[in-house]
Amino acid sequence: MALFLCGGVLLFVCALALHERHSLLASVIVLSIAALHGMRLKWRQQSDDAVRRSEEQLRISQRIARIGSWDLDLASGRLDCSEELCRIFSVPLDEAPDNYDGLLAILPEYGKDALAAAVEEALAGRDSFAVEYSVERPGGKESFLFEVGEVFRDDSGAALRVVSVVQDVSEQKEAENALFFEKRYRGLIENLPQRIFLKDCNSVYLSCNSSFARDLGVEPSDVFGKTDYDLFAPELAKKRQEDDGKVMAGGAAVERDEQRERDGAWISKALIPLRDDNDRVYGLLGVLTDITFRKRAEEQLRESEERFRSIFEQAAVGICHLALSGELIRINRRFCDILGYEQEELLGWSLEQTIHPDDREAEQRQAARLLSREIDNYSIEIRQLRHDDTPVWVNLTKSLVCGPKGEPKYLAGIIEDVTANREAEELRRERDLVQAASRAKSQFLANMGHEIRTPLNAVMGLSRLALKTELDRKQRGYLEKIGSSSRTLLNIINDILDFSKMEAGKLELEKTELNLYEVLGNISDMHQSKAQEKGIEFRVRLAPDLPKKLVGDPLRLTQVLNNLIANAVKFTEKGEVVVAIKPLRREEEEVEVHFCVQDTGIGIAPEQMGKIFTPFTQADSSTTRRYGGTGLGLSISRQLVELMRGELQVESVPGSGSSFSFTVPLAFPDAVNPVAQPREQELPDLRVLVVERDQEVRAGIEEITEGMPLALEYAESLPQALAALKDKAPPEDPPFDLLVVDEATAGLDGMEKICRGIWSRYRSLLPVLATVSREHLETVRQQADEWGVAAVLCAPARPSSLLDILVRVLARSGELWPEVEPWPPQKAVRRRKPAAAAGSFEPAKLAAEKAKLERLLAKNSLDAKRQFEKFCGAVPAGGFAEEIQALERCLERLDFRKARQLLSAFPADRQEPHSEQRESL
Repeated sequence: MALFLCGGVLLFVCALALHERHSLLASVIVLSIAALHGMRLKWRQQSDDAVRRSEEQLRISQRIARIGSWDLDLASGRLDCSEELCRIFSVPLDEAPDNYDGLLAILPEYGKDALAAAVEEALAGRDSFAVEYSVERPGGKESFLFEVGEVFRDDSGAALRVVSVVQDVSEQKEAENALFFEKRYRGLIENLPQRIFLKDCNSVYLSCNSSFARDLGVEPSDVFGKTDYDLFAPELAKKRQEDDGKVMAGGAAVERDEQRERDGAWISKALIPLRDDNDRVYGLLGVLTDITFRKRAEEQLRESEERFRSIFEQAAVGICHLALSGELIRINRRFCDILGYEQEELLGWSLEQTIHPDDREAEQRQAARLLSREIDNYSIEIRQLRHDDTPVWVNLTKSLVCGPKGEPKYLAGIIEDVTANREAEELRRERDLVQAASRAKSQFLANMGHEIRTPLNAVMGLSRLALKTELDRKQRGYLEKIGSSSRTLLNIINDILDFSKMEAGKLELEKTELNLYEVLGNISDMHQSKAQEKGIEFRVRLAPDLPKKLVGDPLRLTQVLNNLIANAVKFTEKGEVVVAIKPLRREEEEVEVHFCVQDTGIGIAPEQMGKIFTPFTQADSSTTRRYGGTGLGLSISRQLVELMRGELQVESVPGSGSSFSFTVPLAFPDAVNPVAQPREQELPDLRVLVVERDQEVRAGIEEITEGMPLALEYAESLPQALAALKDKAPPEDPPFDLLVVDEATAGLDGMEKICRGIWSRYRSLLPVLATVSREHLETVRQQADEWGVAAVLCAPARPSSLLDILVRVLARSGELWPEVEPWPPQKAVRRRKPAAAAGSFEPAKLAAEKAKLERLLAKNSLDAKRQFEKFCGAVPAGGFAEEIQALERCLERLDFRKARQLLSAFPADRQEPHSEQRESL
């Protein structure tokens, strides 16, 4: 451009000169213009050469880098493709596409869609794009291409050109794949249990896997460049290098087993020489495999074979091996003794030759079935002929021995002399008849029990309904006696059914989560009132370390304890009944729990101890007349304990009492949610004054409070208690943190006096826990607030209840234990079960749900709880409210027997209740 300007200026000057007739100046100007034109031509030639060189360099660079390019002019639609781009897509240069559609036409389907979408996004404003796709080369080889492009725009933002660069990344992909497979191969070598190493021809370690280095106690990187002398003792290093030299010199792989001296382990050592392309050994690969287990297995196999030979020869039964044709190929000594032959005489015989002619056909039929694979083995009693031709009865068992692929190899036979058993055959037949009669008796009892229960349930239900009507005293007495007798009869029938079910082997235990504290609480609630009516003490002792949650059959455990405790209360006229439970042996999955029921009753004479577990039998017939009962409770309890893998034991002294005990294993429940560890904190020793003179009660309190920060002091009388409380301590600092006072020790008046005195001086700083008899329980509870009593318990109190109330009282008494939670947790508030809506009563539905519930209760199934919900939904709204609540309580205690009795109060027919029943509903 500058040259053109200069030329124009000179021409203008030359024109002026000619106009002024300055010819010399004009000549100079013309020469200058010619020179400038020559310089312009030379510069243009140099520029064209530079462009050609740049284009050539670009082509060379693209060819070397395997990078092609294309340039699309959006205004004209013209497309310029580089030479390398044509080579990448295998398109001749003269057929290179000159427009965008032509470019897309040479791409594969996936690449076409990907590139078109990417260019469209770039033109829409993204400006740049990148795509990756594959193309198929001539010959079927696949190449991977990576394309990057950019959109060029003018100052206004309008797109002018699209320039893209295409690179063949197939080699990079192959390198990445090779690196990936190399990592996998290295990972495989690293994780192999074999110890692997690589040496050069001078026995210098080049590499090893982690197993080899770990065996030496070093890191794999520490082995590189070392020799055996750097890693092993000199003697061992010398031997290893000699072995390596022999293998590399021989040029063949060697594998042998060696036993290490340091630990006695067996190693399989494989040394493999490595060769290059010229078949020269350049290194050594070593693979060391621990074969200690295999060697020990081989040794055990040899010992097993020796034991087999010993057992084969010394077995108490005759053993023989037979070829498939029936010939004897191996026999033991006992086989010869049974038949009275020597081994040499029998070998080569067929077994058929030793069988009595009358029994050969039966044995041949069974043998044919065995060889045809219809049966795997058979056992048959036949007669064989001894050496003196006398018959001997034997039990022949024959089986087919097959190879690893299932091909038959030979027959194995066992003969057992059963002559003596044949003589006892008649006795066995008689025994079978007796057992059949026993089973028939059990079936009869079961059938009769069910037949009797049906009308008996109606008697109980109707008598209960009749008691709700207006009756005089005499009629009410008759009906109450009918109900009591019916319940007694039903209990007897249920015992008979349980006994017959056990005899038939149909009783199975359930495995569900149980809480021993709740089980014992329900049981004590059932028997404590009966014990108090008889004037005897009833105590329950639970060891502090007894697990709270276990897995077992709560129903059957409750049944056993109910039977034992009921007997103890029934046969005890004075004294006490003590139930003690403690863990004996704890393992990872279960704990053995010991149960003991001890009483001070009439006891059992030594000569009668063997009869107490016999069904329908009691130790003395006089006890049956005096105390009643069927004699089935202890028999059922013993069998239930045996089903729970325990043994029921008894110790007794006539006139002094009895002790029934058993130990059963109970499993721990699976840990579903981790239990948060309690926060450890230092607790002060709390001072507790116990006004109690009974040593047994004191021992029980010490047992349940063991491990708690309590300092216990005792007072045997009211004066001692008052003396212990009379000090000069200020009202805001009482001498004790808790007072436990028993009515039997202090008396009702004394209890009122001491409670009022403590409340007037210390208020709630010294809480009082009172234990009173059942007849004064309501009186004290009503006066509790007036006297200043914090809690009232019925004496004798259950250990769990006493501990619960004790912790609650201490927790409420101020800042002593501010974080103590009530334990065990409070029982849930009883919820009324759903009932049928008014006007929707369906007698048929009620009868059907009742029948289902009755069947589940008869089976003692825990599914009865779910069926109870459905049954309540069929009961008319507002009907049988008391019966439903009582039935619910029985199901919560798993007392299915009483639940069946209560169920009889509901209508049994499928008709709508009569008008009288509607009124009661």
